[in-house]
Amino acid sequence: MNVVIRPLPILSSMIISWVALLLLYLILRKFLYKPVSTFLQNRKDKIQTDIQEAEGLKNEAVLLKNEYESRISLAKKESNEIIEGARKRGEELKEDIIEEARREAENIVSRARKEITREREMAFQNIKSQAGEIALLIASKIMEEEINNDKQGKLIDKFIDEVGNQEWQS
Repeated sequence: MNVVIRPLPILSSMIISWVALLLLYLILRKFLYKPVSTFLQNRKDKIQTDIQEAEGLKNEAVLLKNEYESRISLAKKESNEIIEGARKRGEELKEDIIEEARREAENIVSRARKEITREREMAFQNIKSQAGEIALLIASKIMEEEINNDKQGKLIDKFIDEVGNQEWQS
């Protein structure tokens, strides 16, 4: 069989295909392309907005982090200053207490020295008065008896022994 190729039917089907394709393109463009483009553009805008918001939040987070770090360092500095101030006040208080104790010790020593001096004076006065009494007693014993130098020496020694035993024992 002889196949005859006819250019016209091929051409007609090509034209129909082209017209159908053009119609399909126009229909799809009108009903599908614009909504899909709009959807894609909205999606692109939303993604861009989300990226910008994320960058803004990231920047804000960095700023907050820096602010918190500066606050922490400031708080550490203040706590160190407070500790140092307390340490200085403690040292000053310690020095004050030591100085007050030293002054009190000096006062106690001074009072003790005054007391010793007073006791010494009292003992000296007591010895003077007893020596005077002893001298009077010796003189009265000597006057009672007439004696020579040997007898007078023995009498004085005896008297001193008697008076010494009586006075110093009481």
